[in-house]
Formats: sequence, structure tokens, C-alpha cells
Amino acid sequence: MDFQRAPLEPAPAPSALSDSFAAAALGMTIFLACIAGTLSRPVEFLASFWPANALMLGLFMRRPGLARDPKAWVASACAFVFSSLLMGDSAAAAIWLSFANLAGVVAGWQFFHGIDRNTVLLRGTRSALFLLCGCIVQAAGESIVGFPATSFLFGGTSFSAFFMWFSSALMCSMLILPIVLSAPTLGQVRQFSLQECVARFKLVHLAPLLALIACETVAMLLGGPGSLVFGVPALIWCALRYSLFSVSLLCLAVGVLKSYTATLGLITYTPDHLVDAISLRVGITLLSLGPLAVASFQSVRNELLHKLHHAARHDALTGVLGRNTFIEQCAHWLQTLGLEQHSAAVLMIDLDNFKGVNDTHGHAAGDELLREFTRLVMLHLRPSDLLGRMGGEEFALMLPNVSREEAREVAERLCDATRRHVFTFNDEVPLHVTVSIGVVHQDAPPRHAMIEQLLREADHALYQAKGTGRNRVVMSAHAVY
Repeated sequence: MDFQRAPLEPAPAPSALSDSFAAAALGMTIFLACIAGTLSRPVEFLASFWPANALMLGLFMRRPGLARDPKAWVASACAFVFSSLLMGDSAAAAIWLSFANLAGVVAGWQFFHGIDRNTVLLRGTRSALFLLCGCIVQAAGESIVGFPATSFLFGGTSFSAFFMWFSSALMCSMLILPIVLSAPTLGQVRQFSLQECVARFKLVHLAPLLALIACETVAMLLGGPGSLVFGVPALIWCALRYSLFSVSLLCLAVGVLKSYTATLGLITYTPDHLVDAISLRVGITLLSLGPLAVASFQSVRNELLHKLHHAARHDALTGVLGRNTFIEQCAHWLQTLGLEQHSAAVLMIDLDNFKGVNDTHGHAAGDELLREFTRLVMLHLRPSDLLGRMGGEEFALMLPNVSREEAREVAERLCDATRRHVFTFNDEVPLHVTVSIGVVHQDAPPRHAMIEQLLREADHALYQAKGTGRNRVVMSAHAVY
């Protein structure tokens, strides 16, 4: 059985090729978003739903390096212009409208890039407020540049052109930006197991979603001005139960649904229905704000609870399991191994002459020694192995499903690796340390086996190792029942 864990390879440095690929991917993404937005364009007017600008700004906020790369801006500008030309706009109109789109992204980026990153990525208690303000800035930036083109190309007054553009941009940003900012990374997606996915389809977990569907169905059947807010209670419920990304998707779905159902009535997104169109778009924007604020706050709360839970169960200095948590998890493992009639080993590890390190080099050096020693040990463990700090310089290790020879081999490897490792602190003289290890092995732990008994027996073997010269491994000859 191989216990050696391969060292992690360093992440490759960014290259010009990867930057060019990222810029090209961004350009293609913006191009497709522009085509999708153009399909929502009424006859002789601007698109009623234009996701490209918010998508571009969101990607810049997720990856600030893109915003500093001229190639990304050039690729995006080409995507805006070519998509507009492809859909039949004149060259002058394509350039003017594309410049307005980019102006909105620039305005939004200037607003967001100076704000705390956790707040920008919707991980702060004030994130929803800053999100709304940023969306207003972005919408204003592109509207100021674009409304003269709208008035010139499609007719109508400058007043109506500005507010039609502004309300559309505000709604799109409020619906699209949260999705981009809260989307899981590829690493998080890979960690999502099939069991978790199945668990999420239980009726209790689906209840908020079903309530939202019911509310929106009633809203469509009854209609009227109040139908805009029928789904608010269900959206708030969803915000309390689901992730921020899921809530963002639901807000987008509700917003698009309400925008579409409004067009089935007498509203069209043209200056002929200026007040109705602006009112609906601002209403959809504010409708999304509440659930997003609740979901963002819940995300912050859950993260704080996770940190608190981690701090309560792990050693603050080394990051390994604390004594009580180690004993608790070992007890669970022993029960499982007893039922399956599998073997286990418990190791007690003690750093030799640790007090001398503290006295000679100071307690800060001793703390760093413990941290580096922990990292060294973790390189030789499997994911199923348990490592805990029992106090001071003493650690305990549980190895499930190992033979007696394999347990000794792991202990000898740890002893040898520590002896060979060079510890350095603040560029001082290199320090070599050793460890003593006591090992107890059980071929098949009885169902009533107690981890405390195994720890006592391993501790007894450890003191034998200490008493016979340190820097060695002693196997306990006793079985624990």
C-alpha cells in the first residue's frame, strides 16, 4: 500500500499564449451574447434585453487581469461591431452603438475595481447596495454615450431615448451581473458529487422553488399591476435556502418571464410605451434586489459559521484536527472498521527535545517548527488518514485499513523524513529535529473498541521509544479489547 503523496506541482506562470486565448474566448463569448441580445430587438428599435455588457463587466470583475489586457478590449470591441454588422446595422451605427456599450463597461469597471473584492463578489453585507450603485453607473455610462445614436437612428426624443436605454441597461445588469459574480469555479464544480445532486431533489429542498413556480403561475393567470410582486415571498424563501448563484439564476428567470409576459399584453419596449416600459424594467430591477441582498447576507453568514466550525474543530496553530475532534472522528472510524472487520493503527508522535528549540530559538520558531512538521507529515498521508494535535509537541495519527507491517513502514518513513528534513527560521542556522513514535495496531477492532485505550497503548509505546534513546519507532506488543 503506497502512502507517499506526490508533491503538488507549481501552477504554471501566465504566458502570452494563455492571455491571447483568454482574450479570444472573451471576444467569442461577447459575440454570442450580442447575437442573443439582438434577437430581442423590436422592429426599428434597440434590443429589449442586452446581456453582453453586463457579462463583459462581470468577467472583468471575476478576472481583473482581463480588464488590464488591451487584447481583451480589442477582442470585445470587434465582437460588438461584427455582431451589429451581421444583424444588418450600418457601419456608422455599429461603431457608435459598440462605443456606447464599451463606455458602459468602462464606467462600471471604474466604479467596481476600487471596492473591496469580497464586496464586489457579493460576499459582503453591503454587496447588494454596491451592486445596485454599480449597475446604475454602468447604465448611465452607456446611456449618455448611446442615446444620441438611438435618437438619430430610430427617431424619437432625446429624453425617451436616454431613459429607454438606461432602464434596459439597468435591468440587464441587475439580472446578469450576480450570476457571473457568484458562478462556481471549475474546481468547485468538480467537487460537487452525484450524491449531493440527488439530495437536492428531495421535496423539502425543492419546496421554495415549487412555491415560486406556484406564485408566478398565479401571477400570470390573474395579471394586473400587483402581479409583479407575487413571487417576492417565494424568492425570499429561496434566498434563505439556496446558494447565491441559484438565487441569481431564479431572479433572472423571473425577470425574463415578467418581461416577456408584459409583451404579451399591450406593452412594447419602444418610446410609444415609454412610461410603462421604464416602470416595468425598474420594477424588475428592484424585485431582484431584495432576494439578492438576502442571499448575499446568507452567504456571508454561512461562511462565518463555516470558519467558526473549522476553528472549533481544528488546532489554531497547525490546522490539523484538535484533540476532541480527532478522538470523535477516530471513534467513528473504529465503529465502521469493527463492523467491516478491517484493521487499524494508531500512532503517537512526539518531537524530541522540543523544549530546547523554544529555549534556544524562541517560541515563534517553535510554532513555525510545529507548522512545518505538520506539513511534512501530511505529505506522507492518505486522504482517509486522521492527524490530530494532542497538545504541545505531541501528535496522534490514525491509519485505517493497514497491516502491522504497513503501519510500521509509515512510522519509519515519518521518522526518517523528519530526521532528513532541514528546518529554518528567519534565515537562521538550519535546524535538524527528530521524532519518537509509538504504534499500536489492531487486526480487526472490536465493535466496542475505545480510541482512548488505543491512544493509551500507543502513548506507552511512545515513552518506550523516548526511554531507549529517542529518534525511533516502537511497536506495542499488546492488543486492545
